[in-house]
Amino acid sequence: MLEFQNQILTDLVEQDALLVMSPGLGLFKIFSSFLELYAKGNHFVLVLNTDQAQDMAIIEKQTAMGLSPQERMQIVAAETHAETRNAMYRKGGVFSVTSRILAVDLLLERVPTALISGIVVYNAHRVRPDSMEELILRIYRKGNEQGFIKAMSDQPEAFTTGFAPLENTLKILQLRKVHLWPRFQVLVSDNLAKASAEVVELRQPMTDKMDLIQKSLVECMEATLAEVRRQNSMVDVQDFTIENSFFKSFDMIVRRQLDPIWHRVSPLTKQLVGDLATLRKLLSYLTMYDPVSFYYQIEVVIASNTSKESPTMRQSQWLFLDAADTAISNARKRVFLRRNDPEYATARGPTLSEGRSQIRIVPEELPKWNLLHDILQEIEHDMPQGGAPVLIMVNGARTCSQLRQYISGMNQDQDDELKPMLRRLIQWFFSLRKSIHQIQQEEETKPTTQTTSPSQSKRGTVPPNKRRRVRGGSVAAAAAAASSRPTLAEEFQTNVEETVDLLNEPVSQEKEDEIALGDDDLLPEFTPVSPESIVSIHTYENDFDEDLLEQVQPKFIIMYDPNPAFIRRVEVYRATHPERNIRVYFMLYENSVEEQNYLSLIRKEKEAFERLIREKSIMAIPMPQKATPHQDAFARAVSTRVAGGQLAIKGPPAVIVDMREFRSSLPPILYAEGLKIIPCTLQVGDYILSPNMCVERKSIADLISSFSSGRLYTQCENMCLHYQTPILLIEFDENKSFSLQSLSDMKSNVTMSDLSSKLVLLTLTFPKVKVIWSSSPHETAAVFDELKKTEEEPDVEKAALIGAESTDDVNNAYNMTPQDILRSLPGVTSKNYKVLMNAVDNLQELFGLSQDEIKKLIGEEPARKLHTFIHHKAGQ
Repeated sequence: MLEFQNQILTDLVEQDALLVMSPGLGLFKIFSSFLELYAKGNHFVLVLNTDQAQDMAIIEKQTAMGLSPQERMQIVAAETHAETRNAMYRKGGVFSVTSRILAVDLLLERVPTALISGIVVYNAHRVRPDSMEELILRIYRKGNEQGFIKAMSDQPEAFTTGFAPLENTLKILQLRKVHLWPRFQVLVSDNLAKASAEVVELRQPMTDKMDLIQKSLVECMEATLAEVRRQNSMVDVQDFTIENSFFKSFDMIVRRQLDPIWHRVSPLTKQLVGDLATLRKLLSYLTMYDPVSFYYQIEVVIASNTSKESPTMRQSQWLFLDAADTAISNARKRVFLRRNDPEYATARGPTLSEGRSQIRIVPEELPKWNLLHDILQEIEHDMPQGGAPVLIMVNGARTCSQLRQYISGMNQDQDDELKPMLRRLIQWFFSLRKSIHQIQQEEETKPTTQTTSPSQSKRGTVPPNKRRRVRGGSVAAAAAAASSRPTLAEEFQTNVEETVDLLNEPVSQEKEDEIALGDDDLLPEFTPVSPESIVSIHTYENDFDEDLLEQVQPKFIIMYDPNPAFIRRVEVYRATHPERNIRVYFMLYENSVEEQNYLSLIRKEKEAFERLIREKSIMAIPMPQKATPHQDAFARAVSTRVAGGQLAIKGPPAVIVDMREFRSSLPPILYAEGLKIIPCTLQVGDYILSPNMCVERKSIADLISSFSSGRLYTQCENMCLHYQTPILLIEFDENKSFSLQSLSDMKSNVTMSDLSSKLVLLTLTFPKVKVIWSSSPHETAAVFDELKKTEEEPDVEKAALIGAESTDDVNNAYNMTPQDILRSLPGVTSKNYKVLMNAVDNLQELFGLSQDEIKKLIGEEPARKLHTFIHHKAGQ
């Protein structure tokens, strides 16, 4: 490890703190080294927020170090039984546990909290208020004030959004210190400057057509963004800039601003927000994808805006701009030319014609392909006598596959007008267009079930060529002015019909080399390939790129796509091994959005660290909040408002929570409000507030799906059967509007399929069910607290038995996710699903049963419904 990495590790061991580093400086290596310190000895350490790949990488490292299975980090997942987890916790060690499982185990006291040495929170930027991680740290710090808490992250930008983000994050993590290590820190700069690699920066100009497409798409984004700002003047649009719109985080910025007023946002604005995401993807595809794949993506966007079933559907407005026409036509010209194109006569390429349709195939190579060819030739010329490993780094698996094909066919004889890879892409593209053409013909030949007169067919629809005078140059004005053009559906269908004739003369496929072997023949010998003669192509994988450099030990590195974090990883690798000479080729499209994104990433990271340094200097240090439950219990006990002072209260009020509810943010909020949370597998309801009061909580999305599947009817029926006060709680997101339907979704005629109609029918069917509307989970916690003031405390054992067929169902070992899937199937009810679970081991075995076998278990009609659903094929 380098000097600054050892210093970070030393500071982390000495005191509890949040560590924020620049990406690429070796956070995963520091994290692994920290866990190694507690691998041996009598320690009990819990690791949170790691994914499966990171867990496996840590275990592989510990295995390579020679640690025994007991000393390695152990993974506790959903498949691990509760009794097994309890035994593992008692033995001690280092455990990687999912947050939901650990929260339940802590609440049920399966984890000896006082014996925990500490908790390590990796990817601390993912921790949010009212999350399971916050609940875990609250319970841990309440029962153990001596153990450590360490948090780590290499995403500084995540701590700069919102009000006092760093201070709030420290409160969630129960920490008071923060360590900031940017790239410009003095010790980091000195360590990395001692051994710098040879860097060759290559700025490749884009082709003229690519440049035109990029300018056109940026112009469409600017027009769309201006329209969003114009239509939403009441929103803070300071961050609605064209530079921010190049990043995925821009979608979150827009939604965060518009969510509180989403019910008042017009349908046009909602569509414009989606169009911005589409345009950003097309801009990234321009430099990532080959010309054929890019034009296919353009056609997908056009096809999604040409719905014949909904003639009144609003089309994306940017498609009507002149800039969009320029982008679409130039994207097509990068693949094929039509006879009326000016470049048709001078272009070279195979020509295909039949009838009036004639096109010339002219697929354009990406400029970086030729540049990569030149780089590899230079490396081959400068390579030492014994050879040297070459590493090519790209962004995605698609680019990785294409470069592999390109490099493998680079030295083949190119007698044909088209290169093999481009020929394969062209054949794939036009075969796909032929399939689309066949689907269109099938749709046109389908007999219509009813005939209407021309006057009737136009009633209630928008006239196709209705023109009106529009002022202004906005996106909406451009759309109205372009109404005299052919519809997108007509243009798309004509384009497909004109080029579908290519497959009438199929391109001959390449003959692959074949080795003729007999039945019992084996190759005479296997010759190992030396690492020095291998050209490796890999995608960026963040934490695992450090191990990749150590395994490959490349002498030449080609960064096909720019990545600031990987540049730092190369710097750290070069500083760690100063004896190894490395040459890095850095490829970048000049004056492109790719270059702009790269520079913006570096600038945003620098600004994020500057903001964090400033906030660290002025923020109020969060003090540990110690609850005073005895004072609160005394105040409740002497209050005459609580049953006239006659109700005896013992301890904090308790709420029984179903295990499946730990996917939501309500249990952490209830615990923070002073309520005692008791996890339990409930057969009826989600929350039990008292022996007579049961609550079924539904978010808006869950409410809609429950109405569609009929599950809510069964749930209300069971609550009315077993509880005196059944409650249906409809909970909204606190960041969104407190309205069931937006104004734009309301209809003049209410039908039986509307959500409001279903709610009315539910209340009429079950008049005993009380409906509570909650604007947020915090409001739900306040409602629960008020409801419990005059109620007795619930009994966990009785609540678990309600709805269960036997006492064996209380502590069963069933996996809840397959059980939820089973209960949602047609023919499966709350009365017969236990029979199916006892008869089969898993869903696969259930799906293999015949209808007669299912009939013996649950009856004739339920068996028919279930068997029909299982064996029904889509499209029939």
